[in-house]
Amino acid sequence: MEMFRITSCSTRKSEKYVWNQAFEAWTDATAKKEYQYIEEETGRRYKKVPIHAPGTRNGATGQPWRGMLPPPGKHWQYTPETLDEMDARGEIYWSPTGNPRRKVYFDNSKGIPVQDIWLDFKDAHNQNIKITGYPTEKNSEMLRRIILASSNKDDLVLDAFSGSGTTISIAEELGRQWIAIDNSPLAIETTIHRLARGTEAMGDFVKSDETQMTQKFLLDTDRVLRSGIDVYFETAPDLQHIPEDFISEWQSKLIFQANLW
Repeated sequence: MEMFRITSCSTRKSEKYVWNQAFEAWTDATAKKEYQYIEEETGRRYKKVPIHAPGTRNGATGQPWRGMLPPPGKHWQYTPETLDEMDARGEIYWSPTGNPRRKVYFDNSKGIPVQDIWLDFKDAHNQNIKITGYPTEKNSEMLRRIILASSNKDDLVLDAFSGSGTTISIAEELGRQWIAIDNSPLAIETTIHRLARGTEAMGDFVKSDETQMTQKFLLDTDRVLRSGIDVYFETAPDLQHIPEDFISEWQSKLIFQANLW
């Protein structure tokens, strides 16, 4: 087999990493459980949280506010001046015993932060989701979350084991640059076919009577191979030769797809 590399990128090196916190959407039940109170004046839902934090401080956050010191061993999360401003905006809840707490409003929440264990994604082959049927194909929505969390638009995404091309198709859809690598002619064919035809089923990967597949064409996205595609085939004595007619067919698919932009 020959090593295959297909790219849609301009490379650059940086020591900075990207992390965009992922969030799950609130349901009515989880929102009402977490944000139990409703502000009478505005109708906004909120929860109450402490305005102090562990540890003592000698600066402004360790000084009295409204005639009271922070609890022993703690400090105010904000300076007294900031707390005054928050109180003036109605963002401080005062209990009947005079205990202040901060209001955190539901409508300011981005959602529930995603944790380390993801249980909302299933194996692609056992679900009615967008797949080509390639044996090792991954859940596209899972890869979407990974790419969104770890890159920004125009960043570079590398998939060194391209397989069915799910990663790069999502990267393309999200406006990322990408590099895909594989040494399997079947993977190369599947990846190129996916770039040109979306998740249209190929070959006998999946029997039609066992799995219902939904096609998702890359033509529905805002960026379909518009920046140009470079394809490289690296040869070596111990690698199988790929016929020229294979390469010509793959090239025609990519050029045709790019011309549709």
